[in-house]
Amino acid sequence: MPISLRKVRKRLLVRLHLLDSVFLRIVEARSIEKRLDRSARQEGLVSSLWQSWCGFSRSVLLDSIKGAITNSGIVTTSPFINHSESQIAFVAKQLNQGTNISDIRSLPPYQEPTWGDLDCLGRIAAGIDCSNANTLLSAFSGAHKISDLQMCRNACAHLTSHNLTEIRAAKVRYLNTTSIHPSDLIFWIDPSTNYFLWRTWLDEIKTISNLAIQ
Repeated sequence: MPISLRKVRKRLLVRLHLLDSVFLRIVEARSIEKRLDRSARQEGLVSSLWQSWCGFSRSVLLDSIKGAITNSGIVTTSPFINHSESQIAFVAKQLNQGTNISDIRSLPPYQEPTWGDLDCLGRIAAGIDCSNANTLLSAFSGAHKISDLQMCRNACAHLTSHNLTEIRAAKVRYLNTTSIHPSDLIFWIDPSTNYFLWRTWLDEIKTISNLAIQ
């Protein structure tokens, strides 16, 4: 039986709620927690949010290609509906790289595309011939701040001069941008909402995920 994309999003929302409760505890303990402990918790929180977004994006794409029930009750179709998940992941990788699809084979998980990357998602949605491709493409192209979540996560995972330069360059888009560790981005202020960037990420993920399952 085809999977319900609504259920895929529901799992995401449960996860986001749990992560947001962790964020609130971090805010409460911010003034008394040791710097190293706080950075470690913040880094874990950023990584978890990024993985949650990647997991949803992967599921909504692959499930749509395999055949899934949209929020409006329509079952999606595609030329790859009878292929395995690892084979569809191979097709997605080819589309992301702009390579012609031929000799479809299984793709090892470690070679899969970066599912949360907005440019990657756009290329896959634009190239895959599934019945809800336009819906997916429209949803992913409407995201703007998730790319800064990716930047933050990458800088946390890889403290390179290039990634730290990207963090510094991003400061012009936000307020209260004092930071010692890349994970401090969660406390930057989004001038469009006057609230923490963490909340902007959550709200955008909720919005885009809702659009993607229609």
